[in-house]
Amino acid sequence: MIKRRNFIMGSGSTIFTGLYPVVTFAETASTYFSLLWRGLDVGFSSIKIKRSGKKVVANIEVKISVKVLNFDAFSYNLKNEEVWESGVLKRINSETVIGKKVEFVKGIRKKNGFNIDGSKYSGLVEGNPATTSYFSPEFLKRKTWISTQDGDPLSVSATKIGPDMAKTVNGEIPATLWKISGDLDLDLLYAKDGKWLGSRFYAGGSQAEFLLQKSEGNMHSLWKV
Repeated sequence: MIKRRNFIMGSGSTIFTGLYPVVTFAETASTYFSLLWRGLDVGFSSIKIKRSGKKVVANIEVKISVKVLNFDAFSYNLKNEEVWESGVLKRINSETVIGKKVEFVKGIRKKNGFNIDGSKYSGLVEGNPATTSYFSPEFLKRKTWISTQDGDPLSVSATKIGPDMAKTVNGEIPATLWKISGDLDLDLLYAKDGKWLGSRFYAGGSQAEFLLQKSEGNMHSLWKV
């Protein structure tokens, strides 16, 4: 609600009730990671979340570039937009370019589930799936995660390992480590307040990990409301 100026006081102010429009102000949060592999900075992952009323829009971008002798050995570029309401995925629209190959996923919530049109999977996913965007620890409670690369509904299991440390640009900070298994094999790190602090996985025989560069607001609490 737009605040009335202080000079509108007393019973007379009731005259103006209803004349002022109700405005819903958007709230935002964001997180930016760099990706480390074999001691090199090979890319980044950026997530920006905006909530207006019950609607939450998440914009995710991932870029990876591995060069060998100044030649592109591997390149990966993902741009993804997700729309959520009250913890339920309503829409997804994502495109990923791996070298010269294009993957995609488009999806929309239907009465009987979430309908996917993807480069690997097209069909209906029942229940309330999460995605491979990882920005909330609430995802850990869900058994199906939709791949934001190709739409594949992944069957996963999350196991709490315990206290760990997450790497940031300013040093290590306390975190809780979760092991993801099943159709995915990776580690996820979250803070006590639900903030996503990083992940670890193996690629090309070596461990890759996220280094937290910048975090503003709390994506988890913004999404959960």
